[in-house]
Amino acid sequence: MKIVHLSGSALAGAPGMLARAQNQLYGYDAVHFRTGDLGHFRDLMSVNCIPVRPNALDAELVRQHVTEADVIHVHNLVAPFALAWLASIDGINERTLIYQVHSPTRERPIYQDLSASLGLQWRARLAVSQIHPRLFPTMTPVPNCLYRDWLTPQRRSRPRFDGPVRVVFSPSTPSRARWSSKTSPVFDALLEALAVNRRFELVRVTDVSPERLSATRTVADVSIDEILTGGFHLVSYEGMAAGNVVVNGADQLSLAAFAMGFQTNEPPPFLRTDVDEFAEQLGRLASDRRLLADWMDASHDYYWRVMSAERVVGIYDEIYRGGKVEHGERADAVA
Repeated sequence: MKIVHLSGSALAGAPGMLARAQNQLYGYDAVHFRTGDLGHFRDLMSVNCIPVRPNALDAELVRQHVTEADVIHVHNLVAPFALAWLASIDGINERTLIYQVHSPTRERPIYQDLSASLGLQWRARLAVSQIHPRLFPTMTPVPNCLYRDWLTPQRRSRPRFDGPVRVVFSPSTPSRARWSSKTSPVFDALLEALAVNRRFELVRVTDVSPERLSATRTVADVSIDEILTGGFHLVSYEGMAAGNVVVNGADQLSLAAFAMGFQTNEPPPFLRTDVDEFAEQLGRLASDRRLLADWMDASHDYYWRVMSAERVVGIYDEIYRGGKVEHGERADAVA
């Protein structure tokens, strides 16, 4: 199967990781073009991402891939020049066109469904199953995809029964928007109190490569996502993959969307809390190291059973084939 991903950002929904997983796990031919969010650091965020600009060479490059594609997967807001490239291709609406929303605060306009205004006929309209389905109730919830070459079940944190509890906080994309805020004055004060508590070791991680951040989690006990909005982010995926207890503020609506996206009735073992209970909840882990160890194991087990990239690609595969993909079979690349 030939798949073209088109997005305005390297970060929102991580389309580059989905494309790479489709290539390496299913043997597909998937490529990701990015029309904005330029810069070397953004390129490092997604090694399978090709930045394109409004020029003749890039237009030819994208059109060539799209012409050969079975699936064109558009991620949220994309620059008008790239949409014009799509519209110029004969028979574009006869292909499987997928529209997906991710981060409305990064990609603008905030919380607006752009799918009807792009002049294309979508076979499926998707929303990442975190907070987004409550904003876009007519769209199908889908899981996010975490895929890095170095992520394996064996590279994980092992429970420790002495020393301080090591806690990682990585506010890599700071935002104070309603559904993506990761910091506040009250939460900052809680982190400061944690940093001076001798029962904990707080590791703040900023401006490092994804591989360095993943490596840090494999020697940590706890990963903090965010506890302010009722949602959660890819940080929760990353922490669970490494065998950390994941702290977030996921509410019942976010958990319901998560269940729909991952097609499961088994809730994830998040440590769900808020600013009022944050200190008490982490104190429980420091006081009961057996509880901490068991929670770490449950988190790791759940990720690799329910949330792994292999399973996520399979969910997207079903959606694509529901859109009547006509040729290209799944490779026998998955054991």
